[in-house]
Amino acid sequence: MEWYERFLVKENWVKKSAEIEGNLYDRLKEISEKEIEASVNKIIDACINDLQLQEKIIIYKKEDNEINVARSVIIRESMYKKLEDMREKYGISISKLINIAIRAGIEKYDKK
Repeated sequence: MEWYERFLVKENWVKKSAEIEGNLYDRLKEISEKEIEASVNKIIDACINDLQLQEKIIIYKKEDNEINVARSVIIRESMYKKLEDMREKYGISISKLINIAIRAGIEKYDKK
C-alpha cells in the first residue's frame, strides 16, 4: 500500500446532533484515547461507512440504566447522505442508525 492510499479524499464534513448511548460513546472515547490514532468523530464516520443493513435489521434493546445523550457529531457529507437514504428505506431514525453503526463497529473492533 502506498502512503497516499491511507488517506481519504477531501470531502466536506457536516455537524449534526444525534442521541448516542452513553456506554457506546464511552467505549469510543476509550478507543480514541488509548488504542488508535483517530478522533471519536472519525471513528463514528468509519463505523457509518462500514454499516451495511440487510433485509433483517437488528435493533438492540437499550439497557434499563442506559442514558442517551445528545451529542454533536461531525461526519462526511457522503456518510450523512447514506444515513438519510437508510432512514427513508428502513424508517429508522438517524440517531438509531448511528447507534447501530457504532455498536456493530465496536463489536467488530473488539473481536479482532
